[in-house]
Amino acid sequence: MKNIVVGLFLFVVSVGANADIINVDTSKWLHLAGPSNDRNTGSWVGLHAQRPEKKGNTSGSLVSDFVLFGDFLFNGFVTPTTVDYDDNDIIGLVFGWQDAQNHYRLGWSQTQRPGTSDDRSFTDITGRTGLFLIREVNGLSDTLFNIADWYWQDDMRYAFEISRTDKLLNIFLGGQSFSLVDTMFANGRVGVYTESQTARFEQLKVKIPSVVINEVVKVNEPGMGAFLSGLMLIYVARRRSRSTSSASTKL
Repeated sequence: MKNIVVGLFLFVVSVGANADIINVDTSKWLHLAGPSNDRNTGSWVGLHAQRPEKKGNTSGSLVSDFVLFGDFLFNGFVTPTTVDYDDNDIIGLVFGWQDAQNHYRLGWSQTQRPGTSDDRSFTDITGRTGLFLIREVNGLSDTLFNIADWYWQDDMRYAFEISRTDKLLNIFLGGQSFSLVDTMFANGRVGVYTESQTARFEQLKVKIPSVVINEVVKVNEPGMGAFLSGLMLIYVARRRSRSTSSASTKL
């Protein structure tokens, strides 16, 4: 008999002071190919210390073991290039992740530096360099934002923040911030990635709106209707209890 996990979420409020923090354990996150170059090379280290890092000229995504529904806030820090390995390619973040063919990816590259003989940086499959936001739908890429001449600097630690509030996406990375309305992927996973680049990600945090009921239990499929009905009865009972208590206090 098939077991499934069911969650009932009611009375969602905006992400802010009344927000729940999701436990981030990167040792449980999914190891996938880079969202643009479709390569999965090298290994992620520092996962148990919650400091995922790719070293060397490597590519790959590290995607959360949980799915977010609606409003959320995802933030942390990223440091491209380390003293052990100098490069100039792509670091990035993914969110609204369904799969490699459907997601948002926020990428950032470094181009050839003046006075050096470095090759130009690796580009996104769209050809974008600098700071860019791509919406991938059924394998087709659409550029939502691009500052083509904005590049990361060696060994700099950058704060990032991505959030959704209803239809509005808010992005902050590398001192640049922008907002746009887009509802293509209101639900999905979050994660980090590198493409032909080394980088370290730290202090990753995810927040979601607080909820009145957030029950997640494992149930057998045939009893689904009864289970959901039971949860709703519990909710109604709680609401009535609170209303009665409030009325008694007023009297």
